[in-house]
Amino acid sequence: MKFLKIILPLFFTTLLMAGENVMNMYNPDGTLHFNYKAEELEPSEKAAREILEKDLAKIVALPKESRTFENTLLAYDEAFDKYSKSLGQAGFLAYVSTDEKLRNAALALEEKISNYMVEVATRKDIYQAFKDYADTNPTLPKIEAKMLKDAMIGFRKSGLMLDDKALETFKDLQKKKSKNSIEFSKNIREYKDTLAVTKEELAGMGQDYINRLEKDENGKYIITLNYPDYVPFMLNADDDNARKQLEEKYSKRGGVQNISLFEDNLFLRYQTAKLLGYKTHAHNRLDTRMAKTPENVMSFLQDLEKKLKPLAKKEEKELLKYKTEKTGEKTKKIETWQSGYWSNKYKKEHYDIDAEKIKEYFPTDYVINNMLEIFGNLFDVKFEKANIDTWHKDVVAYKVIDNEKKEIIAYVYMDLYPRDGKYKHAACFDLVSGKLLKDGTYQKPFTAIVANLNPPSKDTPSLLKHDEVETLFHEFGHVLHNVLTEAKYSSISGTATSMDFVEVPSQMLENWVWQPEVLKKISKHYKTGEPLSDETINKMIAAKQYATGSFYLRQNFLAQIDMRYHLTKKKIDSTEYWSKYSKKIRGHKLRKGAYPQASFDHLMGGYDAGYYGYLWAEVIAQDFFSEFEKHGIFNKDIGKKYRKEILAVGGSYDEEELVKNFLGRKVSNEPFLKTIGF
Repeated sequence: MKFLKIILPLFFTTLLMAGENVMNMYNPDGTLHFNYKAEELEPSEKAAREILEKDLAKIVALPKESRTFENTLLAYDEAFDKYSKSLGQAGFLAYVSTDEKLRNAALALEEKISNYMVEVATRKDIYQAFKDYADTNPTLPKIEAKMLKDAMIGFRKSGLMLDDKALETFKDLQKKKSKNSIEFSKNIREYKDTLAVTKEELAGMGQDYINRLEKDENGKYIITLNYPDYVPFMLNADDDNARKQLEEKYSKRGGVQNISLFEDNLFLRYQTAKLLGYKTHAHNRLDTRMAKTPENVMSFLQDLEKKLKPLAKKEEKELLKYKTEKTGEKTKKIETWQSGYWSNKYKKEHYDIDAEKIKEYFPTDYVINNMLEIFGNLFDVKFEKANIDTWHKDVVAYKVIDNEKKEIIAYVYMDLYPRDGKYKHAACFDLVSGKLLKDGTYQKPFTAIVANLNPPSKDTPSLLKHDEVETLFHEFGHVLHNVLTEAKYSSISGTATSMDFVEVPSQMLENWVWQPEVLKKISKHYKTGEPLSDETINKMIAAKQYATGSFYLRQNFLAQIDMRYHLTKKKIDSTEYWSKYSKKIRGHKLRKGAYPQASFDHLMGGYDAGYYGYLWAEVIAQDFFSEFEKHGIFNKDIGKKYRKEILAVGGSYDEEELVKNFLGRKVSNEPFLKTIGF
């Protein structure tokens, strides 16, 4: 089972400080500090807002004939760079801090800032300043020309072509959507429910899992809905009823209130798109992406669905037969709370693969150290632990040293284990973006991996299942995109690419965890010190394609349901939609009382009408990896080319051009289809 993998752009993070009354996010040595107090946030934002308003006034006041790229577009970017520093890393801390008061204060201010940004983004005097400059048809270098073009598209999508009355309606819609999204995300993070089980109901679970569970007042073991509790239990617990109960609880995360917030936003998005002249929200979102139209996306997904369905049906039939043989019970289908368990059991028996046994070979620290060495060598950098400020005692920081320049070029943080109030999935947070400064130096990027991996217990270190190792490599792909950027401007730095390209570097790195030489290097049994045997590695690789039809059909369904939600033009019952298309695409009707969309944070956190991007990007990623396969997965020349043509440039050029620069041709889907078993 793969974890949710996303990268979140946060407004609260980035660049240089200005103003006497705003907080300084840097320590004297140029690293970040995370010592913030809730009561500091609002006064700091107020002071920074005054500075921003003065900077914007200067831009607006310039005579039409004197406008240049530097005093208009670049000055606008710089003004927001200063403003975004007003809260330092407080916005990020809303997702990771143990201080509930600070988290709540940051979230409250996030809504206030979001509303203010709607006002600024819809100011006609600023738009007119840009339009006056654009109307001169300036001759600009390629990167700057793209930035100006994108800025004008952004103004159009901000409603500035509308009349005054329609613009006020647009702003109101934007504020309502933002409020709903913030509340939706908070409801998921703060949602708490558990399942209390007896020792007997833990049959099938490893002793290390049982040892780290807390007990209630009745002596029962408490299973939380966090990944390190939920996933192993669903894969290994023999008690069918206990798995059913836990899945029922899991399918209600976020609570019924999130259904209303989600459905409200669906209709608000349609109303916004209609105001701007688009058929639907999906049309609004896609015209600036690689896919261009919802029709192209649906054609891509439905073509893939046709290929996947026969394979998924065959896999399910085999699994049902296997379950019947083992239990003697004849049923027509595998229930959702049974599929993971019986798939895992099948893999153990037919491929001799036991995820719980294999994780003993993946101590987290050992995996990380070797991952850093592998990609450090490939991309000509070195990762060393850094004794700098962090936001929690479990966070480990690294400095990134460029081997050629012999200097620190970036910093990386890793916050890997669950805790109350922390972001629940796995994500990469861009804390400070790289950019070229006015003095000719380059601003060092800071980035963080936030995850919920298997924590250490009293008796064992943190051990990762192989899919958790894959998650780690995935997020590290985003990290590399951020820390190895050489883009001139923060707005096009690192992961600031089209949403259907941003997952390419992360998904490409997943391939390394399936290479025998890499598995040998990153594995070391936490007791014996032995690496994985060649026999086990071969079995793991053989098992990789087991149930790929079912896995990718599920991904295809999530992409299609997202697109169908955002092609609607009226208020809908999102639970009924989910159930209808789950039955149509996957053959599984949603169980009564479940509402998984209430915890589908992707669709409220930036991946609306964009979840297809995972599959879209994976096709590109597998084609990119085919170049490494062809020349060697540790080939430094290919690593250098990939760093230069993909990682370093960020969003400086159109994504089609990035692909052509690296591959020398258009994308082929053959490597992807080969990877999943066709």
